[in-house]
Formats: sequence, C-alpha cells, structure tokens
Amino acid sequence: MGHLMKRARRFKNQILCDLHFADVALMECSDFMQQLRSFKPQSLGCAVARRKSSTTLIFPLPPQACSDEFCEEYPHSLIPTPGYWVECSRQKIATDTIWDESESEHDSGPDRDNADNDRHRRSGSLDEAAEDSSDNGGSTPKKKTAIEEQWERSGGFELTSVEQETYEKYFYGTEHWNYFTNDEDLGPVILSIKQETLNARDQFRILVRAISYTVHGLIPASCVFADRYNREEVVRSLGKEVNINPPLMLGQLPDTPEELLKLDQVFIKSELKVGVIYVKENQYTEEEILDNNENSPMFEEFLQVLGEKVRLKGFDKYKGGLDTVHDLTGLYSVYTNWRGIEIMFHVSTLLPYERHDPQKLQRKRHIGNDIVCVVFLEADNTAFSPACIKSHFLHTFILVRVSAKIKRRPTRYEVSVVTRDEVGAYKPYLWEQSVFDKGPMFREWLLTKIVNGERASYSAPKFARMQERTRSQMLEDIVANLQNHAETGQIPKPYRRGSWRPIGHMRPSSPLLDSVRDQFEDYDQLAKDFTRVFLNSELNVAQNAQLFDVVFLVGQSKQKTKFIGVRAILGVRSRVFQEMLYGIQTGFGSPQVPVAELLARPAPTLLSPTPARQKSSNFLQVPDIESPRPKSVPSSPMVKRAFSRLGTITAGWGRSIRKQHSQLNAEDKKKWASSQDCSNKEGKDKEKEKNAALAVPRLSVCADAQKVDRAKLAQTEFSIIEFDPETFRILLDYLHTGSCPLTCASIPGLICAAEHYDLPELLQACFHHAKQFLRIEVVCTMLISLENYYWRYTSASELVNMILAFIEQRAYALFQTPEFLNLSESMVQMIMCRNLEVPEVRKFEAMLSWARNKIKSKSANKTDAKNEFKCTMERLARDLKLYRISPQELIKVVLPSKAIKNERILETLMYQANSGMYRIQDSYIEACQQRLQKQDSRFSEFESFDYGI
Repeated sequence: MGHLMKRARRFKNQILCDLHFADVALMECSDFMQQLRSFKPQSLGCAVARRKSSTTLIFPLPPQACSDEFCEEYPHSLIPTPGYWVECSRQKIATDTIWDESESEHDSGPDRDNADNDRHRRSGSLDEAAEDSSDNGGSTPKKKTAIEEQWERSGGFELTSVEQETYEKYFYGTEHWNYFTNDEDLGPVILSIKQETLNARDQFRILVRAISYTVHGLIPASCVFADRYNREEVVRSLGKEVNINPPLMLGQLPDTPEELLKLDQVFIKSELKVGVIYVKENQYTEEEILDNNENSPMFEEFLQVLGEKVRLKGFDKYKGGLDTVHDLTGLYSVYTNWRGIEIMFHVSTLLPYERHDPQKLQRKRHIGNDIVCVVFLEADNTAFSPACIKSHFLHTFILVRVSAKIKRRPTRYEVSVVTRDEVGAYKPYLWEQSVFDKGPMFREWLLTKIVNGERASYSAPKFARMQERTRSQMLEDIVANLQNHAETGQIPKPYRRGSWRPIGHMRPSSPLLDSVRDQFEDYDQLAKDFTRVFLNSELNVAQNAQLFDVVFLVGQSKQKTKFIGVRAILGVRSRVFQEMLYGIQTGFGSPQVPVAELLARPAPTLLSPTPARQKSSNFLQVPDIESPRPKSVPSSPMVKRAFSRLGTITAGWGRSIRKQHSQLNAEDKKKWASSQDCSNKEGKDKEKEKNAALAVPRLSVCADAQKVDRAKLAQTEFSIIEFDPETFRILLDYLHTGSCPLTCASIPGLICAAEHYDLPELLQACFHHAKQFLRIEVVCTMLISLENYYWRYTSASELVNMILAFIEQRAYALFQTPEFLNLSESMVQMIMCRNLEVPEVRKFEAMLSWARNKIKSKSANKTDAKNEFKCTMERLARDLKLYRISPQELIKVVLPSKAIKNERILETLMYQANSGMYRIQDSYIEACQQRLQKQDSRFSEFESFDYGI
C-alpha cells in the first residue's frame, strides 16, 4: 500500500487497515448495532436500578481495581473498606492499547534491597530509591512512561467526555434530522441522525435519547437493512432495531436543535467544588484530621500546585458555597480556572475552626457535601480510610502522599485513588504512572483526574436519580411540542423565553382541545393590549385615565414627576407594591406597622365565602444569568414577557378613580355571607361611625379582606424618593405591560429598582443585558449612575464588580474616553486598584488627567487648588506601583508633572538600582537630587509643586 497506508490496526486476532477497521470495529468491537438492539431493555433496567437503593445493587469491579492476589503494593497507602475499590498502580491492565511491561513499571519502584517488613515503609522508600537511581550516571537512559510521552506530545491529558456534550459536538450546527416518538414502554424517545464520510466510507452517526439511557455511535451505511439513499427507510429500519412503538416521526419544529442543546446544557457543569484535607502521621479518625489547623511547608507547596490562594471577601468568581461578604467561612481559599472550568477547593485548614466543637461541623459541612476529595497524606507509616469522613456525597478520594522524613527537590508525590463501588474507572489511569515530581505535568494530570472523577461520579445512582426527574420533564416537553406541531401545525408559544414550562404542565393530546385552549393562551395579544393601554405616556393617560387608580409622585426635589398606575396589577406583580398599596404583609421583610397595632385592629364583619388564593410574588421568569452558554442569552435588547393569572389581574378592574363607593350596596350584601356579632352593638356602631370616612372598596378587589389595611386602600397618592423619574417610569411600564426596553444607560437604576421591589425576573434580565451588551463607551455612564446605589443594593455592587472585571482588559480604551474625567474619586480608586492590563505609567497619566480636570472644574483660588491637587494625587497614588515604571519614564513623565513628591521618586530609583530591576544612569539620580535641593525653604517647596495647573 506504500505511502497510502496510514497504520495497521489490531482487532482481536486480526491486523486490519484503517478502512476495514472502521467497518469491522464499529460493528463488532464497539458493537453499536447490538447496543441499539439492547437499548430498550437497558433503558428500562436503568430506570428500575435508579429507583433502588445503592445497597441493594451489585456493581462489577472495573479491570483497574486492585487486589492482594495480583499486586504486591496493595492497598497503596489505603485501608481496604467495604463499598470502595482501590485503583491499582502496579498491575498490568489489559486494554485496547498494547504496552510493553517496561512501560507499566515506573522508575520510582521500591528499593528491594532496603525493604522493610512494613508495607507502607517499603512504599515510603520510593523517593529514596528514585533519587538514588536518578543520581546514577548510568549509560542506559530512563524510559519514559506513557504519561510523559503524552505530555510531551500534546501538553495535556484527555478529559472524560460526558454524554451531554455529544449533541453539541457532533450534531448541533450541522445538517441532521431529529425523529421522535412516545414509546409505550420508554416514554419520550428522540433519535438524531446524520450522514458522515469516514475513511472514504459512508457512515450514519446515531444518537438515541430516552429518559434514563442514551447511546451514541456510528453505523456503516452498508450495515443498515434499508435503502441508504432513503432517509425515512433508514430511520424506520433503525426504529425496528430499537423496537420502538409507535414508529419514529420527523420533527419539523425549527427550534428543536436549540431545545435539545438546552436539555444537555442543564447537566454540563463548568463549576466544581472539591474538598482538600490534610492528614499527618498517625491520624486515622475524622476528628483528628479535621482538627489540623496549621499547614506544613509541604502542604502549602501542594496547595500552590492546585491553584491560587484567594481572599474570600470581595471575591467575584465562583464561590463554591463559601461566604464572600462577611468572612463566615474563612478568610482565604484556593481557586483555579482550568480549561474553562472553575474549581473552588474547600481546604480543611482554611475553613472556620472551632476549638470546642469536636466534630468540626463548620469544616465537615463543606467537605462532606463535595463529590471528590483530595487527601494530602504527609506520612510514612499511616494509611488512609475513606470511611473516616462520613458523607453521603463523597464518592472519590484522590490520595497524594509525600514522605514526612525524606526531603527531595523537586518534591515527589505518590498518588493513590479509592472510589465507591458504584463509580467506574476514569482516566488518566494510575497504572500508566502514579509517582510524579512537582511541576506543570503533575498539576495537569491531577486536575484532569479530579474533573474526570467528578464526571464519573455523576453516573452513580444517587446523582443519576437527581438528574432523571429534570431530564424526564424536559424531554417530555420537547416531544409533546413536536407531537402537537405534527398533528396541528401549530408552533408552541413558550411561557418563558429561553426556559421551560412549569413542572407538570403538558398540552392535552387532543388537537381540538389544544386549539380551543390556545384562544385563552394568546399571551402575545394580551401583552399588546396591555402595552397599548397601560404605558405611562400622555396619550394613554388622557384616553384611559379611568383605568388608573393610584398616583406616584417621583423625585427628591420640589418639582416631582407624576405617574399613574393600576393598584391591582402592581399588587399582583410585586410583593413590595402589595405591601405599599394594600398593607398586606406577605411574611417577607419587616412589617410596615407594629405587630401590636395589627392585633388591635378590629376584624371586618364581612367575610368572603371563597378561600383566598395563594399569590406568589411574581409570575414571570427569565433564564438564569449563570447559564454559561451564549446561545441561551437573548440577542435582543427588548425583554418581553407573557402574562398569566388573568383572573387575579382583572379582579381589581371594578375599582377606578372616577367611580368609588364608600359603602357596600344591597346587591353586594346578598352575594357575600354575613358574619355579624350582635353583642355590644352600641360600641360597634360608634366604631362604624369612626371608620365611615375611610373608603370601603368592593370585596372583589381582594378576597382576603382581613389582611387589607383600609387606610392604605383609601390612599391614592404615594411618594417615591428612592429612584429617578425615568427609572420609575420604565419600572411601571414593565409591571403593567410585561415588557420594557433595556439599555445600558437605564440598567443601573432599573437593576436596583428590581431588587427594591422584589422582581427577580427583571433583575436577571438586566444582568443578561449588561453581560451581553456592555461596551467601553457606556461604562463611565453606568458607573456614574451606580454611584448613588452600589452602597445600598447588592445587585448594584455586583454590577459594579462586573463592570470593573470588564474594564481590566480594556483600561487603556477607558482612559481615552472623555467620560472618564467625570467619574467620582471613589470610582477612580476602585478602577486603579484592579489588575489593569496597562503599563503603570499609563495609570499615572490617567490619574494625572483626572486630578487636573477635577481641580479646573472647581471654582477656587490658586492656593486652594494646589492643596486640593496635592491631596488628591496623594490619595490616588497609593494604588500606584512606581517601581514598575522604568527610570526613563520616571524622569521624563512622572518627575516633570510635579504630582509625585521628589523624595518618593528618588526612593523608587534607588530601589530599582539596588534590586537590579533596571540599570539606573547617574544622571537620573542627579536630576532628582537637584529638585530636592530646591525644597530647602518653604517657598521653594511650595513652588516646586505647582502641579502643572
């Protein structure tokens, strides 16, 4: 075959070329057609198994498991524990890849001549033996392990591919077809098919999903018993292989790929929390281990391998359940962002320590809720037991052992792994290499092992059951929409953009019922009607004034802006408005009136015969801002919402400004049951006369009349001083119509209003918009607006942190914008203390420009201006690292500006010269000393700092 032959592939006892291997191995080795035939029983079996307890199931041991029958190193510094299997690091594992025996043995094997009777001490001599072997200048070079070869070849190790990534990797964005059915046994099933050409052979790539089971693979076109050019026949043949009934139908909804992608993205995690515990010699129990409060130098060194030590207070990245506001979970932690995966390590010695708590619950509650735990064992004769940490969630322990007696540079680590029986093996395997020197390769290997261990644990029954319910509902929803579209041709109207319908809501199977029901679910038309009527514009107010019944006076000045609203709609949409307009306490926050006053109020004599409906604080929902995929982020700046609970909203339309009744008429008394107490009738008559001035609305406005504050109900004007008129107008439009335009200029005030009035959907939509449409041109405008809010509202503080993180890589462009000069000093300081990716001299020039603009904008005499400039630059320069500015720029840029004291510049030049950072010319120091000599007198000192004004 000559140069056309790429490589020979081994399959069973045959040597095949690539072309034949693709046909034979895909059908027999991977046996994907057999997987399709067993798809139905496997899916049903998985569903039954996940309903059982893990203790009643039997899990086969993987071939990587170790036992004392075959491995002399068993149990690898671990204590054998029922329910766990130990991964072997010495045994020859039979896999598809052929390795020489020399590749499975490491150079760091135990020194047989110096072996002790104790197994752990013998394995502890690994470092010593390896050091001796490395010092021998032998002629035979050390043979590289498979891990070392892979590291040199690719610079990394393979992450386990989760099944949820399959659709996005192979199908999404390419031409493929999605077929669906509602199987009588399996429930919803979706088959995705795509034609590919592999090794010059036609293949069908197949992905079959059910609630509890998914299979994916390739089938050669020649192996399908149907006309390969007729897609319907191919799918019909595959459906018969899977034994699906009724047959598969082609889904023709255009948004089906996006819905399938969302289904997968729910279960793809890009944020992990991992436990790290420190074990010393002769520590075996949970109490002894968690009582360690000091880090040894070797443990500190190991934590640097894992990630970066970060200050928790103010930390704006993945928190991993730790407190970043009040330091309630410790001051520091270890964090890393690796391959786009954020990992927060729960280090036992960094978590809160309570001396009088023997169980150390403050530490265990974090580590015990992790799935993977890294155990750092600094001992020679101590073994670790996975049962010592009692937890239902911990499934994998990765033991990293160093010798407490032998000091070696670089530090050498020996790795062991113990895993629960229900978790399978995961790469990279220990038999390829289990002893590592400190370095980039070990860090990459260890993080890969941690992430793959977490992903492998997701298949355990405990976690699989958690995911199955969510997956079931979402898959049923997709198939129901496809079925309805196939029968009626109707495109489903989503309840929430980018999200899913509420749990338990399903369209009826009858097309007739569905079409009738759509007449009442026409939320688009309802939103248009509300937008036309309830927008706070002059035309709407003039034409539909009779529909509004409350007035808001907005602003802090005497010239307040007047807005009108509908009490019932605002009360339904917002818990805070419900308390403001009706006085109804919902159980959240502090009451607006004392409890004693509430108890002293007389109960109304008229009661509603119908039970009060439970009202949620909101009924609109927006996709979660933590969804990492940009495909789920809306591309339009207009946030539209659908309406529900129409009966609750329209219940208050009977009450208007132009028609208010002070008393109930006879018809009303006939409709509602009367509960009259005739005792002490004279006192009650006086009480009635006392409250006669209060307006009594119809009880249809609020069925739960006992909770309504009549004084609040009678009030029609309310003052709003927290927000500016434009922000409040947009808020009212959103509450009345379900939609509002979002711009970066309006986001700061609107995001605080959403938090103030308890509107989480609007809050999330604002963060979505800011995350997607943030630009350097609007950053300064947003920061100026947030100046009045960020110290009062948590959302404003988070938005400021988001903007500051956005600025870090765009600081130079920010300094060039004219709006930068209008920022407050506190905002400038917050920007300058960040890790800006600009030279330090550019930061100084930006500070100087801002300070000069500040002084020029103030009307003051020259002496006051110079003193103000001096104080301002001293405050700003605290965040300036002068030693990072080159000597040339210090003399040519900083020194002539007269904004930094000459003494400090001279000290910086001397520091640079002494530390060897730069080669300092004598002329630079002389120039600075000459300026210092001019400061002998008070006048010369004052003149030397004329600040360039």
